[in-house]
Amino acid sequence: MLLMGGVGFAMGRYLLESGGPALADDAVAGVERETLYKMPLGKFTFQVLQPTRILHILIDMDVFLDDVTVFEQVNGTVGRARLRDATISAASDMAESMLWVGKGEEQALDTAAMAGRLVLKLHSGFPAVRSAQINQFMASSKPRD
Repeated sequence: MLLMGGVGFAMGRYLLESGGPALADDAVAGVERETLYKMPLGKFTFQVLQPTRILHILIDMDVFLDDVTVFEQVNGTVGRARLRDATISAASDMAESMLWVGKGEEQALDTAAMAGRLVLKLHSGFPAVRSAQINQFMASSKPRD
């Protein structure tokens, strides 16, 4: 089951990429790079109840949009709230799947892979979302009472 998730993640990244890896001589050849527009979403806090402990997760992240008109639409109060709510929903779904994370393994999680999975989840509702960056990731656990 976990193997299929990895395969799905890899294929999703392949499908979302516009061309493949950029070569160093692209700048010399005059190939235009895609312009991405950064939208900070702020910090999210999640609480994951595990059988023997409670996992607290704090994520501070930004998303990058590829279309300036969509960026201007989403950058308003309502649009940003919709994108933030969708991100919180996707991240909380992902956090609930972290029940398998063992004690002490929280800080070793791959934040780039987590950002990629969030982009895949957001892409259906916000097709202009091309990338995400997790600026801060903190996880701590405590025993359940």
